[in-house]
Amino acid sequence: MSAPGTGSLPVALSSLIGRQRELRELQALLGSTRLLTLTGTGGSGKTRLSLALARACGDRFGDGAWWVDLASVTGRELLAEAVAEAVAAALGVARVPGQDTAASVARHLRARAALLVFDNCEQVVADCAGLIERLLRSCPDLTVVATSRELLRVPGELAFRVDGLGLPDRDDDADADAVELFIQRARATSPGFSAGPANRAAIARLVRQLDGLPLAIELAAARAGVLGVAEIAARLAADAIVLRHPSRSAPARHQTLQTALDWSHRLLTAQEQALFRRLACFAGSFTLHAAETVCGGQDLRPADVAELIAALAAKSLVQVDGTAERYRYRMLETIRQYAERALGESGEQPAIRAGHAAFCLRVAQQAQAGLDGPGELGSLADLEAEHDNMRAVLRRTLGASPAGAPAQEEPRDVATGARLAIALWPFWYRRGHYQEARSWLERAATAAVSQPVPAPVLAAVLAGAGALAFLQCDYDVAAERLSKARALYEEEGDRVGLAGTLQRLGSIAREQGRYADARKLHSESLAIWAEMGDAAGVAASQDFLGFAAWLSGDPARALELSGKALSFFQAGGRRHETASALLNMGVAASLSGDAERGAALLEESLDIATQAGYREGIAWALHELALTIADDDLEAAADMLAESLEIHLSLGDRWRVASVVETIAALVVAQPDPSLAAAVLGAADSLRKAMGTPVPAAERPGYDRCVRGLRESLGASRFRSAWLLGGRMPAEEVADACLRAIRAAGGGPDRARLPAGLAGSHGLTERELEVLRLLGQGLTNREIARQLQISTGTAGVHVSNILRKLKVSTRVQAVSVAYQLGGPA
Repeated sequence: MSAPGTGSLPVALSSLIGRQRELRELQALLGSTRLLTLTGTGGSGKTRLSLALARACGDRFGDGAWWVDLASVTGRELLAEAVAEAVAAALGVARVPGQDTAASVARHLRARAALLVFDNCEQVVADCAGLIERLLRSCPDLTVVATSRELLRVPGELAFRVDGLGLPDRDDDADADAVELFIQRARATSPGFSAGPANRAAIARLVRQLDGLPLAIELAAARAGVLGVAEIAARLAADAIVLRHPSRSAPARHQTLQTALDWSHRLLTAQEQALFRRLACFAGSFTLHAAETVCGGQDLRPADVAELIAALAAKSLVQVDGTAERYRYRMLETIRQYAERALGESGEQPAIRAGHAAFCLRVAQQAQAGLDGPGELGSLADLEAEHDNMRAVLRRTLGASPAGAPAQEEPRDVATGARLAIALWPFWYRRGHYQEARSWLERAATAAVSQPVPAPVLAAVLAGAGALAFLQCDYDVAAERLSKARALYEEEGDRVGLAGTLQRLGSIAREQGRYADARKLHSESLAIWAEMGDAAGVAASQDFLGFAAWLSGDPARALELSGKALSFFQAGGRRHETASALLNMGVAASLSGDAERGAALLEESLDIATQAGYREGIAWALHELALTIADDDLEAAADMLAESLEIHLSLGDRWRVASVVETIAALVVAQPDPSLAAAVLGAADSLRKAMGTPVPAAERPGYDRCVRGLRESLGASRFRSAWLLGGRMPAEEVADACLRAIRAAGGGPDRARLPAGLAGSHGLTERELEVLRLLGQGLTNREIARQLQISTGTAGVHVSNILRKLKVSTRVQAVSVAYQLGGPA
């Protein structure tokens, strides 16, 4: 053995990027255990991190830190002896013919305080575990660090999982470790590599695609100077084979990602290999039940899947997500691609994918049924968790492929894809995925031309596509799709489908200002529901009629109709419909002159919509609430209108965008330069003309007052010039102009004066921070209103906004979060 304290650690040929938190944790753990095992998938950086740990802690051990590389100890007989020989060679212990090598190593280390690092234990895990346990029992001052893709399961072992490097939260996040590793390694092979803003955004997306896996990032970076970041990302979407290492000195198992994964795959049993490849059908994450249902069969009993998943997780090929109440599993994308190639080569792919599609359709249909009732939030959560799997099935069945990927080879199953899109669109609607929903439904309708589907399925697809076209204000397309669906439902005698389609056609008429037609269509729908004894349908029609009533200028009728609907929705635990009815009643109450009641109803609607993630409902409620508090608190109203506008723009709901823009113009009309308000009104007018929708009757008086005031203030000529200028603005410029105008009207929230956590990620306004301070003193809404000289309703709106922005449900929780973030003072 070399001189005491010297050791035999290899020299690192590249710098360690990131991992400072992990290194600190490992150093602390090494003081509390004699066996510390770093586990993780191949290429996660276990070797590099263990080397950094050994160097950082080497001086704790009087007899040094010693490195044992087991990568070459494979495919040989007498593996236990081979492992012992590798340790002896690392320590410089001479081999004595006929003598047990392990005993010689134990004698050598018995009186020494040393750190022994075993690298790459997974291929000889049992023999390695046996030797380590023997050494730890006979050498009291020995400490062992091991790297392995699975645990050694030696008594006293402490495990530390090595995951990917820190990923960027945003495309412009330049500080993430994964981004820094890519840039440094790219520059090492291509010194002229640019890391400007455009490239950094592409790098951020790429490292997220690679799950922060250091080996994959280094292999991709090696190609950056030749292919470019965007091209690498496009090729990776199809196949990770592009990841090859240009360095001849890299370990053989790291020359390509393929060889690294081959290494892991060879160590699996036949049953583990079967499950491993079949799990490739899942995108994102999956449950144990899903794996048992889809992957069980043939030579793999469903009852054995749980144990096999545990084995794959232990070998770092499957990741465990979630909590004990809701465990989910996933594969890193590069590993999933490897498994998918193996699945394709096995001949099992068509059957496994068909099983996956059937499973996803069943889950979606069950969740859809649960959306109408008290189980809504649970059903939404289930669909959110399975969303990636649903998308994968839609791509396979409806013929869409990821960008840059080859077209699907197996025959498309349009009927399954269409049924899945039908089941999912209510979820997409509630969560604001309008464009995605519309795209899949239109794709299903188009695919059904070449591969016909049953008439009821086609009718539902057309009805869904029409509903989504309506939500994005493409009224002609919506009417055409819905009319075709209506005809099919009438041919099939499907009264439920017909009633729902009439409802949507009535909504088109409502937004186009054809209020008599809207009432007629909604009433026809109501009559069908009543004839069938469908109380939920009757309530929905009543609420639609209430909406049309206040919009056309009859708020009293709206309160009556939506009030009846509300009673049914609340009794049945229908949160989405409850939020809608409360919104209609809140607006109607405000239009009737009862601003306080209107604000209370709108607050309740906003709270429910927020809890359910119902984005359209959130945006609607924010707009209407802003109108109720604008006189008391223009800054808060400005903040709410800005958020409402941003949500409606993201949804593509141009009808609602026009209303919010007109409200903004009305609030900024008294500013020093009212030409901005005139331009904003001109933009809204242009938008309405393009859609073919008038200003709603309920909003017309305020709109006309605003126009008259601007004409008087600016004069006819300046008003017309500003109006025409606004009408020519591109949509994104309109949004920017509105946000500038409303921020100026509200005095511009001074984010610099707020605690960073509250003003930054949570976005509280100055007034909301004042209210939060008073909440911390235990004041009620009425007391807060009295102290700030605002109405009780306005105080309630502020409290509701604070709870929503801080993502809490009680005042006590809000104050607690605020103190944790450095406020309120």
